[in-house]
Amino acid sequence: MTVQILTGDSALQYLGSEHFRARWSALYDSCPWATACQHPDFVLPWYALYGAAFLPVIVFDEGDDGSLAALLTLALRPHGKTLTGAGDHQAEYQGWMQAAGAGGGFMTHAVRALRAQFPGADLRLKYLPPGIPLDWTEEKAGAGGRCALRTHARPLMQIDAAAMSRQRNKKNHRQNYNRLKRMGEVRLESVVEHHRFLGMFDEISLQYDFRQAAFFRNMPFSRDPLKKPFHIQLQKRGLLHTTVLTVGDKVAASHIGLLSKGRAIHLGINTYDPTFAAHSPGNLLLAMLGVHLVAEGVPLLDLTPGGDKYKEQFATGHDVVSELIVYPDRASRLIGETLLGATRFAKARLRAAGVRPAEVVAAFQQMKEFTVFGKKLRPKASGQVCELRYRAGALPAVNTRLPIARNSLQDMVKFDAQGSFARYCDFLGTVMKRLERSIDLFTLVQDGRLAIYCWVRSVSAEARDQIVLFDLYVHPGFEKGELIRNFIEHLVFDLRATPHGTDIFYRGALRGELQTVLEQGGFTDAEGSAAPLGAGALNCAEF
Repeated sequence: MTVQILTGDSALQYLGSEHFRARWSALYDSCPWATACQHPDFVLPWYALYGAAFLPVIVFDEGDDGSLAALLTLALRPHGKTLTGAGDHQAEYQGWMQAAGAGGGFMTHAVRALRAQFPGADLRLKYLPPGIPLDWTEEKAGAGGRCALRTHARPLMQIDAAAMSRQRNKKNHRQNYNRLKRMGEVRLESVVEHHRFLGMFDEISLQYDFRQAAFFRNMPFSRDPLKKPFHIQLQKRGLLHTTVLTVGDKVAASHIGLLSKGRAIHLGINTYDPTFAAHSPGNLLLAMLGVHLVAEGVPLLDLTPGGDKYKEQFATGHDVVSELIVYPDRASRLIGETLLGATRFAKARLRAAGVRPAEVVAAFQQMKEFTVFGKKLRPKASGQVCELRYRAGALPAVNTRLPIARNSLQDMVKFDAQGSFARYCDFLGTVMKRLERSIDLFTLVQDGRLAIYCWVRSVSAEARDQIVLFDLYVHPGFEKGELIRNFIEHLVFDLRATPHGTDIFYRGALRGELQTVLEQGGFTDAEGSAAPLGAGALNCAEF
């Protein structure tokens, strides 16, 4: 066997020829463990978009008859110390393709050739799908060897009509469906048309970034401008399976997964609107998706490794996937495995204690200089705790219309931490938790930044309903009395659409100037009386 290695432009030119693509597709069809991550319609767009940051590397073997006998598509990471599968972290499954029953001869030769060309680089493949031949690693994984192989349980949802129907009809899913139905028509839509996908993708990616920032301090689409065009290419080429759960005209939850045709759909980007979180729209989508996949004839929903609790709730079985590291030498393996072992042990202990590793990272970040995206943070301004009451019967003097939004994720992600007391991801984390408790956030964006916001919740006290405003925030660049007063007047105007007799309060800490603006807008001490708001009030019908 003689394997060949091509890199950079030479690799791309070879892969891009129609002759090679035909042989590549034939090998993909004949390889029983291949996933969509090894398909040419996944690898080629990724190389085209990310080739400037990653060096494309391909290893292949051709049969005597000119057929493609084996193929491994790789990428050298920017620092030049690691070879990973094409797609890097966006490829859930990495590995090589070859005909079934061919054994490990190809990889034995491939690793030897890679070591000669990239002597200081690790080869890291995560995850290797079930069925891929790993017998060749045994001779290299013994004491002092260079291969490290670990296995991970993978939860699966086998698409069986009876099982999917039982899953969908569980009490919690029925209850959540009925609660959402009271808010609007509930529909599960399979997004197939490209124009429809484009029309919904920005909302889906926004929900995904918002959730990832709140929970894991990461915004994949915002931080990687190539991630959106990459997914658009995948959808255009038929490698994505997209479903959306809508309530009325709102996207309540969504899922975008890679499609290994005839084999599986792989769990990928799953999102939900936090304002619907009390009714678990993400879980409801997965339950409805199982029934939908029965009709589509898809045999398997791969829930992917990771240990997430919600995945186990839907799993009907498990199999095993592998993680492979081939170190350049024995010393590197000893050092690398020691560090990885310590990291995995620490993460396991944190999870056992109910702490996310991301929370620990956040704590360390907060111990450093209070900056976000290179911008200084201002210490939280002190203020006097007060309780103000809006004078019943007064109408706000709304003179200038403002584009105030309620629970708008588009507004929230425009939060500017410069001059604020909160870091960006901390702010989004707080927002996520409060929205999931059905507390509303009213926002005003000016000049592309979140200028003013105020939280609003409904409470019951002394047998009366109350609306409580709290945590009024004003960006330091928009501390103008007239703008703040107009915001408050618009907010009260909107809240006055509540049932007759509802009291409106502001409770919490306020700087003196903000308290003055609230009082000018119709609020006064809870035990006192309010001054008139003045002329110029708009009729409710105008809004």
